[in-house]
Amino acid sequence: MPKVKVNGVQMYYEISGEGEYVLQVPGAVNGHEGYAAVTPGMAKHFKVIDFDPRGYGLSDRPQQKYTFDVWAADMAGLLDALHVERAHVHGGSMGGSLAIHYAARFPDRVNGMVVSGSSAKSDHMAKYQYEVWKALARAYGTGSRELAYDQCNKAVSRKYLDGPNGGEQLVQAVMEVTKRNVATEVFCDACDALIAMDMIADLPRVTAPTLVMVGDEDVLTPADQGPDGAGGRFIYEHLVNARFREFVMIANAGHANLMDNPDASNHAVIDFLKRVSSQAATR
Repeated sequence: MPKVKVNGVQMYYEISGEGEYVLQVPGAVNGHEGYAAVTPGMAKHFKVIDFDPRGYGLSDRPQQKYTFDVWAADMAGLLDALHVERAHVHGGSMGGSLAIHYAARFPDRVNGMVVSGSSAKSDHMAKYQYEVWKALARAYGTGSRELAYDQCNKAVSRKYLDGPNGGEQLVQAVMEVTKRNVATEVFCDACDALIAMDMIADLPRVTAPTLVMVGDEDVLTPADQGPDGAGGRFIYEHLVNARFREFVMIANAGHANLMDNPDASNHAVIDFLKRVSSQAATR
């Protein structure tokens, strides 16, 4: 079970494939398991690092306040421990917001970035949703059916939820994955981080080529949020110093487009990062 010491904790990681490194940043729920649907395809083209952040999965879970600053410092520390100077960064959901936070603070360590189903600032509808999740987690636990129902409603498209991999099968999977990977207080800290985040000022500090992806049926972090928020389209429009940037709407996909439509999502990510590598090679 591969682990390395990072900033005083043991962090779990997995490496798959060969080529340029891609660090896949987990979201608020499922640690490294969140990329299970896409890592095999990614690993055909890149050397993929999947990991459990501090507080999640098989990594240490100290009692402390968990913030984007803590997790971003650990991302840099993990790459240091693995002797990786630079990597592409691929983040979905909270992982995409954390990728922005990281890229703004460590611009020289990011080759290319993919932000998928993420926000730079939550609007009131998203903030209230995270408050609901906190209340459900505290009342019933992170592995509860009550929390899983609401997570499923916000994660995937209606078509997926009514399909062969949705319904009770998906609810059970979300219950098990969430219970296995994150305790209530850490999950609530993650929700607090999403409620409080305001990365609008960070966006001009990102210099890496960036792909912004949003599922066309995303109800949690839609491309266009309320006036107080900053969704995918806002992120794309305000990455003014990125070497180049692209915006892709993934069809027939909800918030978790990497699970809802993994083939289209994987194709978009792989194609973009290959072009980033190609352009870097010709500079």
